[in-house]
Amino acid sequence: MLVVSGEFGANESLNGFGRAVVSSGAKVIVFNSPGGNVGSAIRLGRMIRAAGLDTLQLRQLQCASACSLAFLGGIHRVAEPGSIGIHRAFLKPADGMSTQEAAARVQLGTVAITSYVVEMGVDPKLIELASSYGKHDIRYLSAGEMAELRVTNVTANQSPADTSQVPTRPNPALVPVPAPDARQQPESIAVAFVKDIIEHHGDNDDFALAQVQASYAPKVDYYGKLTNLRAIVQDKRNYYKRWPERAYNVRNESIVVTCANDRCMVSGVYDWVVRSASIHKQEKGAANFSYTISIGPYPKIIAETGNIQR
Repeated sequence: MLVVSGEFGANESLNGFGRAVVSSGAKVIVFNSPGGNVGSAIRLGRMIRAAGLDTLQLRQLQCASACSLAFLGGIHRVAEPGSIGIHRAFLKPADGMSTQEAAARVQLGTVAITSYVVEMGVDPKLIELASSYGKHDIRYLSAGEMAELRVTNVTANQSPADTSQVPTRPNPALVPVPAPDARQQPESIAVAFVKDIIEHHGDNDDFALAQVQASYAPKVDYYGKLTNLRAIVQDKRNYYKRWPERAYNVRNESIVVTCANDRCMVSGVYDWVVRSASIHKQEKGAANFSYTISIGPYPKIIAETGNIQR
C-alpha cells in the first residue's frame, strides 16, 4: 500500500507519486487528506486509473472534499462506512473577478467534475448529493450510499475493528462487473467523447489540461504532424494562458461519424468565444473539427485536425 497524505495544492506536480508507486511496488492507494485543489485531485485520480491501481479508505484516516475525487480513480474501490466525505465545489474568486464570473466558473467546474465522475464509472448523482452540502458541512457517506452510487465497487466484509485484515489487493471475484450495453454503439461513444473534449476545453485550466492528459494517445497525428502527448499538453497550456476565458459549443446537426476496425472519425463544426481581460480582447467564430478515436475501455484521440471558418 501507498498512503497519499496532505492537502492537494494547485498545479501540483505529481511526478513524486509516480516515482513512489514504481519504487514501492504498491498496488493499493490509501488517503489521509482533507482535500484541496480539485484539478490536482482529478489528475491524481486519472493517474491511479491509468496505472491500474486500487484504492482503499479506512475510517481512522481522512479522505474528504477533493480527496474523494482522487479516490474514485481506483480500479477496485473499498471504503469503510463514514470514511469518504463530500460537499459542493468552491472557487475562491481571483482578483478582479466579479461575483457573476466566479459563479460561472463554479458552474463550469461542476460540469468538469461530473464528467470525470462518469468517466470513472460512478453515478453522477454523487455530485447532486454533494451540492447539497456546504464547505463546512461535509457529508460522510454510508456503506449503502457508496455502493448505490458506485463510489465503491468491492464489498468490505471486515468490520471497522478488523481493518488489519483488509487485504492489500481486493479480491477481483468480489467486483461486480457490469454486462456490456449492446445498445451503446461505437458511434455514440465516439461522438460523446469528442463533444466532451471540445466543450470542456472551456473549463478552468486544471480541469481542461487533465482532460487533455487523459484523452490523447502518447503519439498523435496532430494537425498533420506526429506529436507526443507532452507537446500537445504544452500547446494547449499556451493557448489557455493566452485566452483564460473560453466557451465552446458543438453544433449537433453538423456531426458526421464513421467507425471501422475499432477506430472512429468524428467531424463537424463548433462555435467558440475566447476572451482575455488582461489585454481587453475577445474573439469568436466557428471552426471545423475532425478527430480520430481508438475505441476501447479507455478511448484515446489518435489524430486531430481542424480550421477556423472564414
